[in-house]
Amino acid sequence: MKDLIAGQRVKLSDLTQADHITIGLNIDFSPSLEVDFSCFGVDEQGQLSDDRYMVFFNQKESPGQSIQIVAKESLDSETFCVNLTSLPKTIKKLVFTATIGADSSMDKMNSGYLRLSDGVQDVARFDFNGQNFNQEKAIIIGEIYIKDVWRFAAVGQGFNGGLSALLAHFGGEEVAEPEVVSPEPPKVRLSKVTLEKRGDKQSISLEKTNTVQAIHVNLNWDAGEQQKGFLGTTKSAPDLDLGCFYRMTDGTMGVIQPVGKNFGNKSQSPYILLDKDDRTGTASDGENLTIYRPDLVEFMIVFAMIYKGAADFSTVNGRVTIKDPKGNEVFIQLNAPDPKSRFCVAASFKKNGANFDLVKEEKYFAKGHKQADEHYGFGFTWTTGRK
Repeated sequence: MKDLIAGQRVKLSDLTQADHITIGLNIDFSPSLEVDFSCFGVDEQGQLSDDRYMVFFNQKESPGQSIQIVAKESLDSETFCVNLTSLPKTIKKLVFTATIGADSSMDKMNSGYLRLSDGVQDVARFDFNGQNFNQEKAIIIGEIYIKDVWRFAAVGQGFNGGLSALLAHFGGEEVAEPEVVSPEPPKVRLSKVTLEKRGDKQSISLEKTNTVQAIHVNLNWDAGEQQKGFLGTTKSAPDLDLGCFYRMTDGTMGVIQPVGKNFGNKSQSPYILLDKDDRTGTASDGENLTIYRPDLVEFMIVFAMIYKGAADFSTVNGRVTIKDPKGNEVFIQLNAPDPKSRFCVAASFKKNGANFDLVKEEKYFAKGHKQADEHYGFGFTWTTGRK
């Protein structure tokens, strides 16, 4: 494997003969910080002349899947797969970038890397850290470009203005709503909202479309390193559970959670499904709850519960991401933990006409499910359960 430094360029053919390339990206902050990674497919003038070749959190693949975000590998924060043979001839360069929110800067990072793999092994790696940057909110990490042959460049260049500044740099256009129908490719729409304080609200439209109106809820957390305990025993990684209490428009109510194996149902009431129980804390996609018929839900709370492996939420960096039917994302950080509580109601959904009102609750309950139920008034009968 070849180790690269900023500014270094190399022919891909000197690294691998493969046409399918994997780019793994990672940036580490302490405490953990959300980082968005993107790939810009630009033309000979360095412009994003076709917005479909910008691959990022809200558009995870290009036409023909020539560029796509795939399941995260190893320690990657994001993993891209590129098929160089299927790229249109107008795409001359692929630019891999990272952006963060306005409350931090790239000089605060601990470390970062870009690794280039041919699907069998890593063939090149570019390492960097916060000392390479100043107050930038965005960086260009590396580029795959064609100059008689395909080449790779380790860049490490910063931008102060975040993702919008990068988009403008490459000639793209950020718009809040789609324009009228035209023969031109659609414009990139960036919509990623963070609900900062308890009570902050975001409206989600339930307007009928020709596609499934599913709402996706993701819970993720930091697994941490396993530690040796007394007599050499290994302390287990934090095991968090995602779940919900729901009340449908017809008055039926229920609970979905791993405890008791109540995973819900996709094809019949309540049309809410929990994908799995990640007991190890190592699944890169955490646990996921999909609301397939939000139009039938009157009220719902989403909770996170520490089943084992941590005393409270202060050490696990819990975070919830909600994606609406149009692909817009709402981010909720569980960043004000109660040291006595292992049960947190992260968010609530309440039907409001043709919309869902999503509210950041972040309310902690030392006595768990029953106390949360009493607060929100569902009226369930509770017994002790195990997984």
